[in-house]
This record gives sequence, structure tokens and C-alpha cells, in this order.
Amino acid sequence: MPQIELTNLSKSYGRDPAVRAVSLTVAKGDFMCLLGPSGCGKTTILRMIAGLEQVSGGEIAIGGQLVDSLRRGIFVPPERRGLGLVFQSYALWPHMTVARNIDFGLRLRNVPAAERQARLGAVMEKLCISALADRLPSQLSGGQQQRVALARALVVDPGVLLLDEPLSNLDAGLRLTMRAELARLHREFGTTIVFVTHDQWEAMTLATRIAVMRRGAVQQVGSPDQIYGQPATRFVAEFIGNPPINMIATGTPLAETLARTGALGPLARLLPQAAALGLRPEGIALDTRPGPGSLPLDLGAVLPTGGGWLLELLHRAPAETTVLTAITHRPPPWAPGTALQARLSPEALHLFDATGQRITLTDPGRRTAPQPPLSLPATS
Repeated sequence: MPQIELTNLSKSYGRDPAVRAVSLTVAKGDFMCLLGPSGCGKTTILRMIAGLEQVSGGEIAIGGQLVDSLRRGIFVPPERRGLGLVFQSYALWPHMTVARNIDFGLRLRNVPAAERQARLGAVMEKLCISALADRLPSQLSGGQQQRVALARALVVDPGVLLLDEPLSNLDAGLRLTMRAELARLHREFGTTIVFVTHDQWEAMTLATRIAVMRRGAVQQVGSPDQIYGQPATRFVAEFIGNPPINMIATGTPLAETLARTGALGPLARLLPQAAALGLRPEGIALDTRPGPGSLPLDLGAVLPTGGGWLLELLHRAPAETTVLTAITHRPPPWAPGTALQARLSPEALHLFDATGQRITLTDPGRRTAPQPPLSLPATS
């Protein structure tokens, strides 16, 4: 289970850099997720770790060994990096049975037949695909193909497993099942995993640590709780969360009402330094009775989601009406048009400056977003 270290990693195709000075440490046994929108550079980073792309700048070290450095003239080919890679398309050999697909890497390594059979049987049993050994890929469902691709990567006992959006081709129900399966495999094998996805829920439910990316650069690295609860930038706050965070521009009637009513608490004194205020939907508690620090709102609509209810809340001012979203997991007792009072949880409030970086209460002038190059210590 080697550690992966990326130092000032860059990749360019022509003039435009796809990856910009990314420094990141993936500790032994981590389940690291590279999360971001399409085109942010996450798959490019994965391909550079795998050795399918050579770096344009910076270095990659795996297990303390430098495997790619343009400056030092070092490039270790993919087959010598001890990695397992699962593609988005699975890339199974269509003319080979499941068993032959899985043990293909072992045959290339000239593993003796007895050991090959033992390792093949063990990994197929763990992934519950022993009964599929003689089938061809065309005879498998999407979930079964995904398990075969995982088995092929795991059977060679890689120190690092690289997963490039392996669940994106599955239907919603199967994706949920396979997320649980990946979490179980990580616990059982203890393999260091780097997982690429644009799906925030995959990242939040699977990863031990998440690196949120935008335009080739890392915006923030942390645990799922840190990423959600303490977003370092406005982009992270808006990208993570469903329903998305309410973003309120300072200087608007709603922001002025929040400050005047005391709904912001101690954060109100930082409002003049902020360009935007973020409010998580679950941080809005509603009642019909006014009280200290409550914010007057009207209920616009109630939208059932199957497991909860989204509430459209209207702040009416002479100049404009602002819409906020709240969420509840109990049936709301109010009809649209009801006048309500909102109380805001301090943990759900986030301030951002004009550059989109977080402003904290302890040090209002400090920007907490990491600036490239970002170097993080290993964690156990």
C-alpha cells in the first residue's frame, strides 16, 4: 500500500494547461477522490499517475520512488508501477471468458498455474462472480462487468487501485449497490485507491479524503465532513450539496435584513468584508412565532422529494423578492402563502470574499483556500 506524492504536477496540451501545479499526497490506505466538473483535469491526473500520460512539469512518486519527472529525465512505464486501473468503459476482452479476463494480468506476469488459480478463485469469491467464470462479457449485466473489471485489477494485488468513473455507466439502483461494494472492498483489501468522479454523492459516501478540482487546480483537500462543513472557496460550497447552497450577495435587501434582525449572529460584523453569504438549506429552522434573530419569510411552495420536502421561501422587499431553499424530513404543516419565521444555524452560514475565498470569524482577513502548490502531510 504505497503512498502517492504529486509535486507541482502540470500537464499541457498546446497552450492551455489541463493541470496546473497540483501538489497532493495520497496516504497509504487512503480512498482519495478527485472530484470536479468535466474538463477540470481529474482524469488527466489519474492517467499521469498510471503512466498513460507523461507530465509536462512537476513530479510523481509512488512508494517513495520517483516514477515521472521531466526535469530529471525519469519515466517509469505503466507496467512497472504496480498499479491497477479500471476504466470507465471497463475494457474487457470480448472474446475471453470472465476467468480469462481476470487472470490475464497474472498470465502476463508468468504466475504459476496453481497460484494463478488460487488467486483467481479468491478474488472471484470476494466479488461474488464465481458462477460467471465461463461467460463472455456480452453475457453479463453492467454491474457484473464492473465486478469483473475490478477483479481483474485486484487479482494482481496492486499497491494502488485507480478508478476512472467506474460507476457512471450503471443505472441508479446498481450504482448505489456498487458504491457499498467498493466501500466493502476498500475495508477488506486495504488498498490505496484514487477514484475519479464528477458525482458529489459518490465522493461523499466513498472517500476518506476528497480533492475538489476546478480548471486544473485543486480548490480544497479534506475529509467529506470538512469539504461540506468548511468549504474553502465559494466554488466548493456551490459544487457540494444537494439541494445546493443558497448564495446571497451582500448589499442586497436580504443581506441587510439578515444583519439588521441579528439572524447572522457574530458573523454580522464580517459582512462588510464579504461579497457573498452562503446558507445551507438544512440550516434553516422554521416556525410561525417571531423571536430574537428570526428572519421573516413567506412560504412559496412545498416540493416533495420522496424522502423529504423542499421548501421555497420568499423574502419580500420593496426592491426585490429573493428565493431561498430549505429542506425538511418531516411533513411541513404550513400551506403556501404562510408567513414564517426562520432561524439560521451558525454551522450552515459561510462568508466568501470577492475572490471567492472563505472568510472566517477567528481571522477575518485570512483566506483559508489552499493556493497551489498545495502540499499535505500523510495521514494514517
